[in-house]
Amino acid sequence: MDPEARVAILKGFARQVFAERGYSTSGLAEIAERAKVSKTLLYHYFPDGRPEIMAAVMDGLLADLMAATTEAIGGPAGAKDRIRGWVEAFVGFFVAQPDGFRLLFREPWGSGDPLVTIRSFRAMVDLSRQLADPLGLPAVAPAALVTAATGAVGFVVAVTEQVLAGQVESAAAAATASDFIIGGLSRLRPPAPGAPADRSRTPPRS
Repeated sequence: MDPEARVAILKGFARQVFAERGYSTSGLAEIAERAKVSKTLLYHYFPDGRPEIMAAVMDGLLADLMAATTEAIGGPAGAKDRIRGWVEAFVGFFVAQPDGFRLLFREPWGSGDPLVTIRSFRAMVDLSRQLADPLGLPAVAPAALVTAATGAVGFVVAVTEQVLAGQVESAAAAATASDFIIGGLSRLRPPAPGAPADRSRTPPRS
């Protein structure tokens, strides 16, 4: 079999096992059994073992998620509509595949594997940068935009978890989250002339 195709198949089986059993309680033996291959073959494609397989699964999930949110946030629409589209795409992506949410945002933090934890952190950073883009506030420091967007992404992750737990309805949750984020991010303004560069001590304008 073509190596690239083989890796894709192995990642698919690994995703099934990790989602069903949890990353911390899954091993290469379960993945090899599900894929009907030897552990030796798994190590051939993933020399660092279980963390490397999990990282590969997470990379695939992030790529698919970013493709969905990129499509939603692009186009000629205004910033508010683009952000609303981004939130709806994010929530909808995980409503369609809740196992992906578990693997990307839940499992890594209790894994104890730095490689896996870093992948989840990188997902937050990449998504934050993507969400900050449509605001179009060039006078605001990029660090401030990314910091604010990081909080917004964390909020959307929490809202998505509520949706998946059946606590709130997805469309209403996405609409409320969008309004909350738009309201907060739209308050970012360039500092007044002579004001300190550090805006963390500057109270928000009324």
